Amino acid sequence: MIRHIAFLLLGAVMVAAQRRLALPDPRSCANRVRHASYRDARGVTHSYFFSWEHPPTRGLEVDWLDARNICRRHCMDAVSLETPQENEFIKQRLARGNVRYIWTSGRKCNFAGCERPDLQPPNINGWFWSGSGAKIGPTTQRNSGDWSHTGGFGQAQPDNREAAQGNDESCLSILNNFYNDGVKWHDVACHHVKPFVCEDSDELLNFVASRNPGIRL
Repeated sequence: MIRHIAFLLLGAVMVAAQRRLALPDPRSCANRVRHASYRDARGVTHSYFFSWEHPPTRGLEVDWLDARNICRRHCMDAVSLETPQENEFIKQRLARGNVRYIWTSGRKCNFAGCERPDLQPPNINGWFWSGSGAKIGPTTQRNSGDWSHTGGFGQAQPDNREAAQGNDESCLSILNNFYNDGVKWHDVACHHVKPFVCEDSDELLNFVASRNPGIRL
């Protein structure tokens, strides 16, 4: 079921504005920049890229899909915060760099194919990490994520406050004390531009390794 959500998302972005998810580039994967590694409570170790720490991308801010695609070309994907420990690790890095906000791979399943009962209503049950396919817990269960208690309307996140202007807030960003709320998750319209964090993608690394014998990743 989880992977099915990821495939639905792939179909959605291929149709919307004719933009596609990027395939990995073997040379870029082999030469990818890794600023830090982290071993979480499950014993899983992944490496991370922080766009603001790399001179060529230090001032770069892009929309959510472009952030994913930059990562994907390097056998990474936008970061998926699947454990509280990983979430804190990324938040501390953001705070240390005094970065105002970043994109994650978090996405709301609100497109064609997301009509399944278990994903309804989307703003509560439809959130998932598109980089890994893992589901995010219901947003009404405040201990299952790190959603802020406030936002532009003073309401708990996700509040979808731009929906009235025709902009569904379908992507998950971390904001750094933007509303005097600390470093917290917020739903944001995907066309906004932000720095980003990439995380090694086992799926893309295995894909490239299987088609390029001898490559060092």
